Amino acid sequence: MILYTPMPLERVFEGIEELEANTFTATVGGVEMELQPAGERQARIVRLLSPNPQHYLRPEHAPGSLVQFSPQLGDTKPLF
Repeated sequence: MILYTPMPLERVFEGIEELEANTFTATVGGVEMELQPAGERQARIVRLLSPNPQHYLRPEHAPGSLVQFSPQLGDTKPLF
């Protein structure tokens, strides 16, 4: 990402350390993605982590879309 701004970077990124990343990775329908919890069995897609370009063309995989999943042991892992 390229950011063109006359403001100093310290001011642009002020407070970024305090943001809490409440995301995790999971494989839903064979596609690995970064998700944010949005309910007991729902999550919102933050971004896709798949190397397959065909996954990015599917409208149901668009960032912000809700997916249904049932977390299982070993199915999810935190992004840190």
